[in-house]
Amino acid sequence: MGNIFSFHRAPEIESREGRFIQPRSAPLEHTDPPEEDVKDIFQVTEVQFNIDDDCKAHRTDKYSLTEERPGQDQFLIVRRGQPFQMRLTCDQPYDQQTHELKLIFETGSNPLSTSGTKVEVILSEADQHSQWGAKLLEQKEDMSLTLEVKTPPPCIIGRWNLKIRTLKKANMQPSHKIYSHPLPIYVLFNPWCKEDQVYLHDDGLLEEYVLSDTGKIFRGSKKSIYGKPWSFGQFEDPVLDCVLDLLDKNNFPASTRGDPVKVVRKLTALVNSSDRSGILTGNWSGNYEGGKPPTSWTGSQAIMEEYYKTKLPVKYGQCWVFSGVLTTCYRVLGIPSRSVTNFSSAHDTDVSVSIDYHFDEEGNPLEHMDSDSIWNFHVWNDVWMARPDLKDQEYGGWQACDSTPQEQSDGQYRCGPCPLMAIKNGDINVPYDGHFIFAEVNADVVFWQISENDQKKKMGVRTQSVGQHLSTYKPKCRGETDTSDIFSPCTDKRWEDITSEYKHKEGWGAERAAVMMANMSGTRAGIYNQPVEASQDVSVKVLNNEQCNYGDDLVVEVEFENLSKEERTVSGTWSLRSFYSTGVYAYQVRSERLHVNLGSEQKETKKMQIKFEEYNPNTIEGCFFKTSIVCMVQETNQTAMDDDDFRLIKPDLHLKVPKEVKVGSPFKVIVSFNNPLPVTLTQCSLEIEGPGLLKPRTIKQSSVGAQQTFNYDMEMTASKPGTRTIIANFDSKEIVDINGSHEIEVKEN
Repeated sequence: MGNIFSFHRAPEIESREGRFIQPRSAPLEHTDPPEEDVKDIFQVTEVQFNIDDDCKAHRTDKYSLTEERPGQDQFLIVRRGQPFQMRLTCDQPYDQQTHELKLIFETGSNPLSTSGTKVEVILSEADQHSQWGAKLLEQKEDMSLTLEVKTPPPCIIGRWNLKIRTLKKANMQPSHKIYSHPLPIYVLFNPWCKEDQVYLHDDGLLEEYVLSDTGKIFRGSKKSIYGKPWSFGQFEDPVLDCVLDLLDKNNFPASTRGDPVKVVRKLTALVNSSDRSGILTGNWSGNYEGGKPPTSWTGSQAIMEEYYKTKLPVKYGQCWVFSGVLTTCYRVLGIPSRSVTNFSSAHDTDVSVSIDYHFDEEGNPLEHMDSDSIWNFHVWNDVWMARPDLKDQEYGGWQACDSTPQEQSDGQYRCGPCPLMAIKNGDINVPYDGHFIFAEVNADVVFWQISENDQKKKMGVRTQSVGQHLSTYKPKCRGETDTSDIFSPCTDKRWEDITSEYKHKEGWGAERAAVMMANMSGTRAGIYNQPVEASQDVSVKVLNNEQCNYGDDLVVEVEFENLSKEERTVSGTWSLRSFYSTGVYAYQVRSERLHVNLGSEQKETKKMQIKFEEYNPNTIEGCFFKTSIVCMVQETNQTAMDDDDFRLIKPDLHLKVPKEVKVGSPFKVIVSFNNPLPVTLTQCSLEIEGPGLLKPRTIKQSSVGAQQTFNYDMEMTASKPGTRTIIANFDSKEIVDINGSHEIEVKEN
């Protein structure tokens, strides 16, 4: 039966919140009836769980809670719909003709049979479909019984308390003692069980979407994508208890925790702290006093440890941090999940399913009317599950959900789950929040001119700018991505573009039909029936910027083209601004007035050159910039406009480690990068961690000279075998978010 972990009577030890059902010193409850009433009724004195073998079979052996650790309890963690074993020790031989055993499982604050939070199971050979069951596998002369217990596929997930009552079959007289197990059994979702709502048919995908504790979250811009290494750390202590306690304290009934749709939706509200005391507080201001900058986090574990300890929201997070923590919450419960990044992500605030920009008659932006925005990138999650709550069963599979607080849904800041297939088809009324997610990936951008008497005229529509390169971390079973194409926006071999899962190909009939269908359900139905300004014979285009490193000088260009055979006079304003990833304007770097005379069918290009010393004081953490031009054509009153966003490239953090190490043997890690700036880096710190290698650690560093090399070496010791990943992040006052990671093979000693 493998290694057996048992509980005997022992001195009372310090309890851990949410785990001890009763103190160890009293595993039996006494009622003391008359002695003649309990004659010949045997008692259960001890329960042993086959933790090593069952946790391996249930794929839960990676959880720290299941490991033998000095001074720490060892717990059984199982997945629903799959049997596990327990060994009972009794005070006398068990007689099947005379005695009856009743296993009592309870969960939640008020266990009730009517709500499914209290279950009583008697031994039976019958295998009742989708119900709790227990049968006797073996009886030994040492008065021990081996039982097999089966939970149903729709079982409530969480911490279950076990009690065992014995009865005498002749009159069903209960025993005066009830065995009460001192530690709970953890029951999780089971994506390997065909009858579980979260079942995923591919073991290779489950290896990534449930069992992988590290990965990358993609960031940047649509033309320059990079992966930020992230440690999900779902198997580390106290992550599982943190998530279950979070559900407990926020009035989420235990009776509903068998439904992954409800669990997923609840967690999208609880990971942010906007409505309740959730895990993370969002901050996009650039001022992170009183907390840590979002760029400095390397994983979820440190965030969840702090929250579990203080029970206060952790400061601070942005979309990728929310997504990383939400991925951890889902994977720790057994729900397949992936982090998804949408580049040029629309934020539709008025349910119009369009992004609307307004200008006056001279072409000046009316920013007070522009509540919508387009984020450089936005990160959310997909989870995998069936959707039996929907009529259309084709809507099972990947579901989009988001914990970043943007807009309220049913009175709380939460979003999803919504089927990707419904989003792709423009079926935006499918629960939950389909209109908002559709707009993020496929809204059209509409430009309006507002006259002095508030008359509105549609100047133009962009149909292919929103929802670019939806990206996720590619599972190993799918091989590497070919990024050799010079037009590829990302060079990471594990980058996967899943845009086709969210939308039809841009410009195709199916994509246009989905947009039209979604628009008819929005608050501005019929905007496509309004005509566009007729005269459009001057083209203005911001040319694509070449990849530019942070620290280099910048050059941006605008091309004017007269498409008519007559002369045209163009005047306007050309600007370079820094922006937050949310599309919110930060600082103006430079603004210039332009005046261009174009002959018949003539082209002309203008250049703007900006030195590092000019743009650097106005650079924000993401190094995002936007070139914009708005101009008027004197002869036709045409308004011509264009913009282009780009980011400056930062260096990578390099990690040098041995190819292979052994459990328990120290090894050296060297971290380095070249400072690209012509200024000294000050207030430097290094964040580094690795599940099974090193708990999250912050290490203060000395200053790094202008265009000098940073080097730091440290010692680590692996505690777990397998493929492990070291993740590091360097921050300073002058440059932040320098990232790196490295895989290492750890062998048994």
